[in-house]
Amino acid sequence: MMEWYNRYKPQLALVYEEAGRRIASFPAPLGAAGLAYADKFDPVKQDNGKDYICCLLPFWMKEAAGIGDGECRSLALANVYGMLYFFIQDDVMDGAPSADWKKQLALGNLLLLEMLAVLRGLFPSESPFWGYYHRYVNTWADSVMNEAAADYFMSDPLRTAGKAGPVKIASTGALLLAGRQKAIGRMEQAVDLVLTTLQMSDDWADWKTDLEEGSYNGLLALLAASRNSEERLTERQAENAIYVRGGLKPYVQVARDNHRRLVELEIHAAELIDFHSFLLRHLNHTEETIESNRVSLLQGGFNYFLSKN
Repeated sequence: MMEWYNRYKPQLALVYEEAGRRIASFPAPLGAAGLAYADKFDPVKQDNGKDYICCLLPFWMKEAAGIGDGECRSLALANVYGMLYFFIQDDVMDGAPSADWKKQLALGNLLLLEMLAVLRGLFPSESPFWGYYHRYVNTWADSVMNEAAADYFMSDPLRTAGKAGPVKIASTGALLLAGRQKAIGRMEQAVDLVLTTLQMSDDWADWKTDLEEGSYNGLLALLAASRNSEERLTERQAENAIYVRGGLKPYVQVARDNHRRLVELEIHAAELIDFHSFLLRHLNHTEETIESNRVSLLQGGFNYFLSKN
């Protein structure tokens, strides 16, 4: 189970050790703050599954690109620094004004410098890599500013992957190191499909918080689109749509369609596909459990009571 993660835990430990050494050298108090922040997202320590792809994508690319462990670790290290940098940007953009912003922004810029230092060691200034990097960051900026107004999940669900788009520096970088630039387009599609389903999984877990805070959420967008009303969706209306009217079915179907498209791309990155299967199983199980309970309720409250007791 989760071999796409477990076999790489020793490699991830090395990556985070290296990141920790560099972050510890930041000027005080940013070194200590950076180490504490990095620990929150270290999958070896936290094992919470949320940010596996950020660290593991370079290792999942070995089959497709044929690069070595050292190159994988370097790309993973760059992705760790980048992940932390963009998470800090998200924290600042989404949070209330805070006296801590000065520390966060200063820390973020040092993390960005570390990421760029690693990448410059892999890709010279004339490398096409920097054109891809420029595009991924532009896509990220577009997504954080416009996804709600443009209702990305309803208009083009793959665009919801844009906020995590810089993760693709690892997959694109791996293919460039292997001299396989022609394979980048299909791999970009594959990673976007996985990132979309990952965002869908997060949106399912966070929909109540997102509804309360007014943050864009794909599930809430789908539920709102199914209503003949311009009024803001309430928590009770969302719960009725999910648990009584089967509103999760079309949502999970998007993830199933993503998996079919992912397999059809034939990208030769089995562990990336396995990770998507892991995400899809969770969503499928959730939808099936809700549907089973819904049917039991429709059959009668007493039958439902007996089935639970």
